[in-house]
Amino acid sequence: MAPVAKLRARSYAIYYGFGPLPGLDQFDLVVLEPQGWALADIRRLQSQGVKVLAYVSALEVPPWFRAVPLSDKDFILVDGKPWVRAPENNRVVRPGSRAWRNYLDQHFPSLYRQGWDGVFLDTLGDIEDSAVAEEADWLAPEAVDLVRLARSYFSDRLVMMNNGLWRLAPLATDHLDGVCWEGTFSRAVLREPWCQAMLDFLGQMTQRLHWVNLMLTQIPVTVQSDVLVKEFQDLARQFGFLPYAAPGGYHEGIRLRDGRVLDGIQKS
Repeated sequence: MAPVAKLRARSYAIYYGFGPLPGLDQFDLVVLEPQGWALADIRRLQSQGVKVLAYVSALEVPPWFRAVPLSDKDFILVDGKPWVRAPENNRVVRPGSRAWRNYLDQHFPSLYRQGWDGVFLDTLGDIEDSAVAEEADWLAPEAVDLVRLARSYFSDRLVMMNNGLWRLAPLATDHLDGVCWEGTFSRAVLREPWCQAMLDFLGQMTQRLHWVNLMLTQIPVTVQSDVLVKEFQDLARQFGFLPYAAPGGYHEGIRLRDGRVLDGIQKS
C-alpha cells in the first residue's frame, strides 16, 4: 500500500542541537533531535506551517545509550566484536534484534503521540557499508522491517530514510515518502552509470509515489563557502533533490536560506 501522507516542500534543514532556534520557521521541513526540544516549541514551528520530523537513529547507538539493555548478540559483529563506527564510536545494532525492535515498538508510538509530523530514519544505510558486505543479503530485509514498523505507526504521517538508497530503498518503496542522500557530491560522480541508475529509480518514485528526495552535505564557513553552497544547490536541484548544506556538524547551527549561519543553542 502506498503511503497516505504526501510531503510538499521546497526547502528543508537538519539540526540536531537544542531548541528553540530562530530561523527554522523559514523552512518547509525540518529534522530535529527530539531530546533537544520542548513540545511547545515544536507546536510553535508547526503553527507556522513547518513540517517537523523526529530524528531516529534506527541502528546506531552511542556509548552512553541505556534506554534498553543490549548484549553482544544484539549487535552486528565484525571480526567477532560489536561493530563500532567512527568518529562517534557508535555501535551498530543488528536490525533483527528482538530487544531493539521492542525498543522501537515503544519509541515510534511515543513520538506519534507527541505530535511529530513524521520520522527521519538515520543509520539504516550502515548495512550498505563494505565492512558488512557479506552479510548485506540478510541484513537488508531485516532493516526494511524496521522501516515497515515505522510506517505502521506513522501511516498518516511522514516516513523518510537517510541513505540506504542502493539496497534498502528499492525494498521499502511503499513505506517511504522520500529519501535523503547524505554525502559529498560532484557532477562527475552523479553522471557515473551506477549513480544514473539510482537517480532514474528515484525519479520513478517521485512520479509514481510522489517522493520528495533530499540531498545533504556539510560545507563549513570559509571565504569560499558561499560559492560552494551555490554550486551544491544547483547540482542538487538539477537532479531533482531539495538541497541543504549544513555549516559543519548538525549540532552547531543552521545555514539559512539567504546563506547566513546561525549558531545553535549551547546547554551544559
